Amino acid sequence: MVRRWLVAGWLGLAVACTTGGAARAEYGGLPGYAGSETCAGCHPEVYAQWRLTPHARMLVDTAEDPFAVLATDFHEGIPFQREDIAYAVGSHWIQKYLTRIDGVLYVLPKYWNIAERRWEPYSIWNWREQPYNVYCDGCHAVGFDPETESFFEPGVGCEACHGPGKRHVETGGRLSEIVNPANLPPDRAVMVCMACHTDGMDKATETYPFPVGYKPGEDINDYYTEFFMPKPKSKAWYWGSMDFRERKRMWYFFQSKFYSTNRACEVCGFDRGITVKKERYMSRSEYCGTCHKFRFEKFEAHSGHRPEKVECTDCHVPKMAKGPTYSIHDHKFDFSQPAPACTECHEPGSVSGNECRYPTPDFHLKPVKYPREMTTVETCLWCHNEIRKEGRDEGWARREIREIVDRFLVE
Repeated sequence: MVRRWLVAGWLGLAVACTTGGAARAEYGGLPGYAGSETCAGCHPEVYAQWRLTPHARMLVDTAEDPFAVLATDFHEGIPFQREDIAYAVGSHWIQKYLTRIDGVLYVLPKYWNIAERRWEPYSIWNWREQPYNVYCDGCHAVGFDPETESFFEPGVGCEACHGPGKRHVETGGRLSEIVNPANLPPDRAVMVCMACHTDGMDKATETYPFPVGYKPGEDINDYYTEFFMPKPKSKAWYWGSMDFRERKRMWYFFQSKFYSTNRACEVCGFDRGITVKKERYMSRSEYCGTCHKFRFEKFEAHSGHRPEKVECTDCHVPKMAKGPTYSIHDHKFDFSQPAPACTECHEPGSVSGNECRYPTPDFHLKPVKYPREMTTVETCLWCHNEIRKEGRDEGWARREIREIVDRFLVE
């Protein structure tokens, strides 16, 4: 049983959560899905890359992964404890927490600001009015079933973008039984993203703020109503036609907020931390730092460069996907081009100390061409070649990497 709490201002509301069989009533979902773990059997590399993305950690069952909870300060002022948390929501900006009440999931009225490492209030007065199953499951889980308000898999799994894959598995990988968004017509491909990154209500019942029943490859207009109007601070791009072109403009508007500190979700209206009073656009290094906070806080020690001279992407060169866009799906950054990224700025012998005199601010770097990926050990030894000259082997690099990782974890 979750502890009962009494918090001033909540009118003495006592909440009790159930355990046992009913506690996991949110599992179920529509038929036809296989699950991301099944996909890993044939696509281990893609699966491993997906696991690194915020999509994979959008909704994490804490019974399966208790380390998903990033909050560390459960003091007396917090009206719930770690054991009351059924799911962790998000891992990038802020982290919300879900609990079960009578078999229904609700967002608890405090969230953890990951960057600031502290609690912030969330929906203190109306948190019981927005059950997570109704408002969020369609985009934060795979295979949402409106009849049972359950899902097949928590998080934005493989089949969220590729469609149900059970038949694909049963037929030994028949390509006609799975969707590859890269092979869809342009409008149908972008609809896969629009299903969660634009807004509206489901057309069948107008109950859920997501297109219930939509599968990648289908026409989203058959599942989504007109989107919400007006949208604060964004009226300039509305033409009033309310057609697919209008929805596409909404998608482009949301894309423009990629580096913004402003709010990210129009359904629940949460910001990327309520401490952000004025919208601004982050530098690329700041954005990297929203996940890699330890390295960002020790930027100069990590990179050997001042942050005003070099950004993360100057050294960690992103691999390009088709066209002039980043391969954001696999979170791919590497040092494996024929020469290290340093040579894009420096001629041999041109650097004095740690000062970089020739920064490259252009974000659109050329595609990286390489015969294979270098291992982490090989990457270290690319610069520290004196180690080999001293007769030491690759064990040195492995020990150094382990010590660095341990130090970051402790700090």
